[in-house]
Amino acid sequence: MAPTNFGVPESRRQARTLFLLGGYTNKSVLAHNPRGGEGDGLYSVMFDPDLGKIQPMQAMKVETNPAFIMKHPTLDLIYLTTEVINDSGSEVLTGALDRRSGQVSIIDRKQVNGKSTCHLEWDSDKSHIIAVSYWDSRLTTFPVKQDGSLGDASEVYKDPGAEYVDRNKPNREEHLRFRQRWSHLHQVNRDPFSDKIFMIPDLGNDQIRYFNINGGRVLHLGRDQLTRGGGPRHMDFNVKHRVVYVCGELNNTVTVLKYNPEKLSKVMEGGFEGDVHSGQSLLTQLQVVSTVPADIECKSTIAEMRLHPSGRFLYVGNRGHDSIAIFRVNDEDGSLSLVDMQSSLGAFPRHFNFDRTGQYIFVANHASDSLVSFRIMETGKLEATDRCSLPSIVWVTPVEPEE
Repeated sequence: MAPTNFGVPESRRQARTLFLLGGYTNKSVLAHNPRGGEGDGLYSVMFDPDLGKIQPMQAMKVETNPAFIMKHPTLDLIYLTTEVINDSGSEVLTGALDRRSGQVSIIDRKQVNGKSTCHLEWDSDKSHIIAVSYWDSRLTTFPVKQDGSLGDASEVYKDPGAEYVDRNKPNREEHLRFRQRWSHLHQVNRDPFSDKIFMIPDLGNDQIRYFNINGGRVLHLGRDQLTRGGGPRHMDFNVKHRVVYVCGELNNTVTVLKYNPEKLSKVMEGGFEGDVHSGQSLLTQLQVVSTVPADIECKSTIAEMRLHPSGRFLYVGNRGHDSIAIFRVNDEDGSLSLVDMQSSLGAFPRHFNFDRTGQYIFVANHASDSLVSFRIMETGKLEATDRCSLPSIVWVTPVEPEE
């Protein structure tokens, strides 16, 4: 069966993709204790959609535990976070990227003043990047110069809910027993509907937190309360339907939320306290769907969730059940219906992303040290085309190669 192009222009259908892959190098300093190996930290592979094949390119020794990877929008530079919970904590690294060979050379390192840094985003005026640190709930902003290099941290926002970390110095074992004992900011997202605020899931308090982040300054505006016990990890946005998807890491669900623009002005005033069940907040709960079978017997947690560029399907990675849950998006209201739960063909699908054509999805099974490419069929279901072995990959970033 031929792959679908989901409306992707014909001229892009056979575009190759350079994937940059971040992985763990020293698991002793992580917030968790995953299975899988330890490796060099940073890798690149080339993917050819004509053949459905993965070609290994480069392996680069980068310490410690490089995870999230974001490319500069115009320059051949990438920014990486490191996941470290001890000593001085995490860093943001800047790397020079050769898009022909896939080689990355680290040219700078900046202290985040936070621990287990897991995500980056540009601030509202794109003069700074924002780093979010999971372990101690910090938001750190860095000025970006014209040449793409970073200055030292402009501001470090310390969430009041994470004072527990400074006061009690919890270790990894306590964290794994009590995942919601303190706040855990997990991802920073610019609101695509207004472009005025940032939304950040707080796994520890089951909340969506709202911030104004501009010119490197961080102002907390308030929060919306979600269902307790879900552990919100990541968000994605259906711009067509003004719908927000939130994956609950701990209860294996996706919550579908309607965005209510008429409430934005109240959030912007600051001090906002809302609840998604009230019908009176910026976000209103429409639906909750499970990403694993009702009779599941193993422990499983969600790691990643991504809306296909076509907007037709939502994909969710289940660690433990070791599957990719596939949902069809209702074209009327953005709600979800289950298509299938398919094996990720490895253990603990930690991260995945789409190739540049939108015809394939690239899954990193970090506990089995494997990378698998799947063709996306017209139904949204997946068909494996290739795999390769790389140690403990936890992030997958697609980049346009220089041909």
